[in-house]
Amino acid sequence: MRIPNSSRTSFFTILIVTFVTVGIGGYSAIHSRGSEISEVNGSINFVAQAAIDNPQQSVGAALFAIEQLTLNITLTLLTREGQETLINESTLQYPGAPEFEKVREAQSAPIRIGGAAPFQLRSVQISDGDFILIARSVSEIDSHFSSNIQALAGFTLIVDSAAGLLLFFYFKRANRRSDVASLARMQEFLGDASHELRTPLTVVKGYVEMLSKKQLVSEADQERAFSRVGSEITRMEHLVQDLLLLAELGESGSREIERIDLSELLTAHGMDFKTLNPSREVTLDVESGIDVMAPRDYIARFIQNALTNIMRHTAKDDAVSIVCKKIGKSARIVIGDAGPGLPESAYQENIRSLARFDKSRSRENGGSGLGMSIMSAVIAKLNGSFALRKSELGGLAIAVDLPLAKE
Repeated sequence: MRIPNSSRTSFFTILIVTFVTVGIGGYSAIHSRGSEISEVNGSINFVAQAAIDNPQQSVGAALFAIEQLTLNITLTLLTREGQETLINESTLQYPGAPEFEKVREAQSAPIRIGGAAPFQLRSVQISDGDFILIARSVSEIDSHFSSNIQALAGFTLIVDSAAGLLLFFYFKRANRRSDVASLARMQEFLGDASHELRTPLTVVKGYVEMLSKKQLVSEADQERAFSRVGSEITRMEHLVQDLLLLAELGESGSREIERIDLSELLTAHGMDFKTLNPSREVTLDVESGIDVMAPRDYIARFIQNALTNIMRHTAKDDAVSIVCKKIGKSARIVIGDAGPGLPESAYQENIRSLARFDKSRSRENGGSGLGMSIMSAVIAKLNGSFALRKSELGGLAIAVDLPLAKE
């Protein structure tokens, strides 16, 4: 049985909305829970360090640390024979010490002890083989996390219902008017959505993988990674809103024009590309202090589309060059690669003809085929010029001129 185009479009649109909503909400919930666990571990480690720094009065030092900061922590003394004495009580429904294997494991860092009343545990070994056990409840944190997930599920259901309702009315009107052009615009919207969302998701996925594999060791690199992930998630959220509006109106709305440091923005995206593509030789030649007047999301969209096209249509070790210079009253951006490029005749064609070529080439790589059209539309919106030419590296080069911001 053939599924109608409207049903397929509705399904994939709701799927995209669900994925983005769950991704953003899930990341927030997990990040919030991680921050709360880190705070609990920090208080436990503070008490443990007080005991370690005062070996002659370990118990007294740990108890003083708890009282000094009014910490909600359970403190017990566990002998090597397994007898346990409660020294300080908290709101934790403490079930007693776990097996000695867990106690020894908790000497280096706090560990989670599950059960009806889960808690974080840290142990400090003192004289005669006895242990000080430091425990703090995480039941409230787990409860908050569960509530956040439930709220996310409810919010996702509401968003999906709203999207479904909008799509229902959209297709009802389209069918009533028998407007084939409206259906074509919706199909193009889906292509835009998949193309645009893939880029920030790639950045988020890349940094998350590096963080999970502990490839980013320094605190500065980790902070930069979290900052970039947060900004890309925010950009995805705005992007979905823009694309839904684009699907309904058939044209993009107005954007706030602001003075943008093009050099800084291009360098940031270039460094992201370099980090996520370690096998490539990426050359950044960006002149500092180049400002343009434009919506920030438009400029970011152009840069990301250009770099995404390179990732999709060139080999993983093909070199890339990103250049930005002042040329008279314009800022010239040239993004080139060492890939296969285009046929010689293609460089003489207009962008609309190239869009058809881009679509055919994208079928082999799973792209939407709208990359060049989107980039040229963005630059045209900013009163700039967009051209394709042979790169000095041997592949394709995208050359753009944008008016400089007036002093």
